[in-house]
Amino acid sequence: MKKIILLFLAAAGLAACNRSPEFYFKRANSQVSSGKEAEALENYNKAILLQRRFPEALTARGLLFERQGDVQKAGLDYRKAIEQNAAYLPAYNNLGAMLMDAGNYREAVELFTKALDVNPGYPYGLLNRGLSYYKLGDCAQASADLSLALDLNPRFELAYYHRALCAKKAGNLPAALSDLDQVLQLNPAAVLARFERGQALYKLGDYAGASSEFSKAAELKPENPAYAYAQALAVYKSGDLEAALPFARRSAELRPDSYQAQGLIGDICAGLGLKDDAKAAYKAAAAMAPQYASAYMARLAALDPPPARRKNRR
Repeated sequence: MKKIILLFLAAAGLAACNRSPEFYFKRANSQVSSGKEAEALENYNKAILLQRRFPEALTARGLLFERQGDVQKAGLDYRKAIEQNAAYLPAYNNLGAMLMDAGNYREAVELFTKALDVNPGYPYGLLNRGLSYYKLGDCAQASADLSLALDLNPRFELAYYHRALCAKKAGNLPAALSDLDQVLQLNPAAVLARFERGQALYKLGDYAGASSEFSKAAELKPENPAYAYAQALAVYKSGDLEAALPFARRSAELRPDSYQAQGLIGDICAGLGLKDDAKAAYKAAAAMAPQYASAYMARLAALDPPPARRKNRR
């Protein structure tokens, strides 16, 4: 009986050996989807051992290593995949994204350039090289790549957003607004796009429009003091002081060390005739920001101007 079992096990082993590298690769992919990472890694290893040139399996294993936090092994697998097949674009994309995550934008640009030499119409290569150029401060190259990427895939939310930032930096606010509109059409919950749109409208003097965008941003991220402050400032600029005051106080609650929020509270209260509240806010702002203390103390003094001197009559 023992011999029969051993023979059966041997036969099972031979059957396993006859399975193709593709079988282990597909099984590993399925196991990754099911969260069975240890089993998946074992099957990727088998696939790579059985097939000397298997860039797809190397890239998939690299992604698994990356998910597990081992970026060194992931990078080695991605680079080996590119060595095995210089036209296998997913390996470039994964390696490049990892370089970007680490802040190595110049190296990422070089890598995506190689990918685009292989396929000039690779949309993710253009997108990610454009994003890398943006991080390097080269808006001209970034906008060129992002525009080409959008020609190939008009649903690249990040391309519209970063092209908008470049347009805003160049002072082209209408172009920035147009791209931000595209972002929000794709994703109405894109809070950063809401905030940037509000800032562009504010610069154009459309305080009501800016306030509306800041309000939507604050609804999406109610704990963000910057959104509350921006909303308060826009409403204040529109002339509605009573409506602005609660937003300014909310901003100060969210960030108690904000001298800007205290200064704005002071300005609003001064405009509403709430002298004591204005004085308290200006004093708080001056204490928080000594470099601006003289300005805040001047506003404080303006609340109680000295009486006019009477002219001596002859």
